[in-house]
Amino acid sequence: MQFTKYHKFGAYHWKQYDDKNTKYSRHADRVKEWIKEKNVLDIGAGDGKITHLLDIKGVDNEPEAVRLAQEKGADVALADAYHLPYKDEEFEAAFMGDVLEHFEFPSQALKEAGRILKNYLYIAAPEKGTNNDKFHYQEWTPEELKALLESEGFALEGEILVVS
Repeated sequence: MQFTKYHKFGAYHWKQYDDKNTKYSRHADRVKEWIKEKNVLDIGAGDGKITHLLDIKGVDNEPEAVRLAQEKGADVALADAYHLPYKDEEFEAAFMGDVLEHFEFPSQALKEAGRILKNYLYIAAPEKGTNNDKFHYQEWTPEELKALLESEGFALEGEILVVS
């Protein structure tokens, strides 16, 4: 399934996240509170807004998204989440923000994320049934997401927070 939102809407996350008092600006604030590490890879960075806000590196497999991110000054490279071009444990942490549901093979993406990180994987994902996005291969309840992560060797630290 080809992700075409960037061709249609451009760097739309930049506007969504800059509009104060929206769910997007609240999401950005929450992510900035979560992630304290500096050597972090944003997997599925899209147009690079969160990558830029956190001053981290990002990757995306959509050439138009990478072009838009780089145009905005975000450090985003073209790469496939299933085969990341990094060494084992190269990053302190990784972030997958509203992207896991876009992967046809989420387990494979999680395995690869686990390979390149030393410590933490931060995930933001819509709760199952709350979003009607044709670009989502699947969604999970909090319990299902926890089970998926545990099946790939991750241990939950903290809590799963459900927000709208």
